[in-house]
Amino acid sequence: MKSHRQPWRPSVTALLLVALITLSAVGETSRVLPGDDLQQAIDAADEGETLLLTAGVHRGPVTVSQPLTLRGEGDASIVGTGIGSVLTVEADRVRVEQLEIRGSGRDLSKDDAGILITGDKARIIDVTLHNNLHGIYVRGGKNVRLVGNTVVGLAATEETPRVIGGEAANRDDGIHHSPPGVRALMGNGLHLWDANGAIVDNNLVQHVRDGIYVAHTHQAEFRRNRIHHSRYAIHYMYSSDNVVADNELWRNVAGAALMFSQNLDVHGNILRDHSGFRAYGLLLQNVDASRFHDNAIRGNRVGLRLQNSSTNTFRDNRVVGNLAGMTLNSSSRENQFTRNRIGPNLRQIELTGPAPPTEWSVAGVGNRWSGVLPMDLTGDGISQWPHHEVDLMAERREEFPYVQLLTGSPGIRAVEWSLSRAPVPGMRFITDPHPLTRDRDD
Repeated sequence: MKSHRQPWRPSVTALLLVALITLSAVGETSRVLPGDDLQQAIDAADEGETLLLTAGVHRGPVTVSQPLTLRGEGDASIVGTGIGSVLTVEADRVRVEQLEIRGSGRDLSKDDAGILITGDKARIIDVTLHNNLHGIYVRGGKNVRLVGNTVVGLAATEETPRVIGGEAANRDDGIHHSPPGVRALMGNGLHLWDANGAIVDNNLVQHVRDGIYVAHTHQAEFRRNRIHHSRYAIHYMYSSDNVVADNELWRNVAGAALMFSQNLDVHGNILRDHSGFRAYGLLLQNVDASRFHDNAIRGNRVGLRLQNSSTNTFRDNRVVGNLAGMTLNSSSRENQFTRNRIGPNLRQIELTGPAPPTEWSVAGVGNRWSGVLPMDLTGDGISQWPHHEVDLMAERREEFPYVQLLTGSPGIRAVEWSLSRAPVPGMRFITDPHPLTRDRDD
């Protein structure tokens, strides 16, 4: 005789038990009023609890030493005393959301910041930070997420800020070229050191020293950030295997300065309107084996500068409307350029020494240069006549910097145009053997 087993159905008691376990995992929510002792509330909170800070001023500095969430309600803010960091995150898995944070100390040697993070997996979301030395400083925290935050630096509000250790920050070390004024004395907007796995997405940063400063940080992503009126928008040291994508950087002293790194994927960025004697849209210093594609570089003193950077690939970038499109030094070797739109710029190429070994076409496809001879006999958009770019003033520019004033003059441009058709021995020039006569979709 067959036995018919009834399908198992959870009992009401079992369902209630599951619900209670779920609620316990999520954690409770406690309200904190402006007059309450915020540090005491943090210390008394259970792991995973949410502290809802109601509208008004909550007094810092405070330290979070266990996983929890700090969430603002209305115009809630945490205000420091001008000494140390306003909020220090020591624990792992801490969330900070929808708050205003201001009033940090000014000591660069102590990394004073609006938020100082040393724990892993922190989430800082939709936070506004101003009147701080550094905005958010990640010191050793791994897999952090900084999303949708706004950082306004001291340069927006103070003409002569008192910053301890500012003399060292203002020193010109031959690479970083601090600008005049007080911006070099500021802290950085978002500062990441030894912060592997970070995701920095959709932040707005302005009036700081460096918008995003990155050092010894790998497997990280920097996407959709907007940075203006700072020194370097993105300043990048000893950090590899990262993505820098879809950021808009404008009216800084320089756009992105990427240094001593490799295997970067840099694409979809807009780097514009950086002017001044040492202003670059994109500066590469000792960057190797990286990919740069679909970037728009326009309106800069120098669009792209390569210095001691090799085996990189540049594809489908637009380098247009700059005083100089590219500056190449002779130690930047074996780079590849294909399908880029180069020009019109006032100068297309500046060479700081003999032209380095460079592939100006890949698989028979070069770049689209303004002024190329439209000799396309096959209709494939590729000219049968090689394109030369001559740097007539190269050596003279090195010996007499003021010769830059002649750049773009009718006489110089006429001579360079003639020489580009048939360069003479000893002249500095580059050659694209297969220049494009139109943009290609394939």
